[in-house]
Amino acid sequence: MYPILFFISGKPIYASPVFLALALVLGFFISRSEIRRREIPLKAFYLYWVLAVPIALFLAAVNSALFHHRLFDVISNPGDLTSTGLVSFGAVIGTLGLGLMIAKIYRISAGQVMDAISIILPLILGVYRVGCILNGCCYGLETDGFFGVYLPNVSGQWANRYPTQFLLLIFDFALFLFLWKWRLKNPDDGKTTLVFLLSFSIFRLLLDSLRESPMVNDWINILQLGSMTLLLITLYALIMIQLKKSPHNN
Repeated sequence: MYPILFFISGKPIYASPVFLALALVLGFFISRSEIRRREIPLKAFYLYWVLAVPIALFLAAVNSALFHHRLFDVISNPGDLTSTGLVSFGAVIGTLGLGLMIAKIYRISAGQVMDAISIILPLILGVYRVGCILNGCCYGLETDGFFGVYLPNVSGQWANRYPTQFLLLIFDFALFLFLWKWRLKNPDDGKTTLVFLLSFSIFRLLLDSLRESPMVNDWINILQLGSMTLLLITLYALIMIQLKKSPHNN
């Protein structure tokens, strides 16, 4: 809709990177307060953020290249990512995986570190979704149904579509508010991460059926395949945790 916010010296400033930067700044300061509350060393926090931003952006860009383009085309012309946006699966896996590594380096609770990350991720994704709305990416399929909203795709073609960008934004902020409030009940280490991953993967599996994306076969598209993969990994982790808690293993 409005992919370019303004111009500086004749150069366009795009909505997507602006709101991504805003999301990262908010995530940094809010997560710092959560890290302090959990008494996680600040040196671990700063090392995490130094590494997390480039890793998350790289994996999200690779994800976008694999999901929306031929990888070779994006490598040869990385500017294409400005108009299509990033894909969050890579960022989610990368940031949580990095949190696990940082926890091992500093010998602190991996569950505590990953829980702190899982609380902030929906906020970062939610703020970034504002850029998606303005950019016109993450658009839904055309529909004549009741839920259709007159919106453009990334090429500027307007039609009645499922408002998937708005639904993603609402979900991300709602999940952040839920996890932010729930954290005060001090759930077991790692439980917040599992709740985040289950909620995120299930919602995306359902919502991405309404998005225009390359089909893997007649009933699932490539974004849903990503959601299903993340869901299966999370369910496997949940099963393994439950087995370890089983009385037969005591």
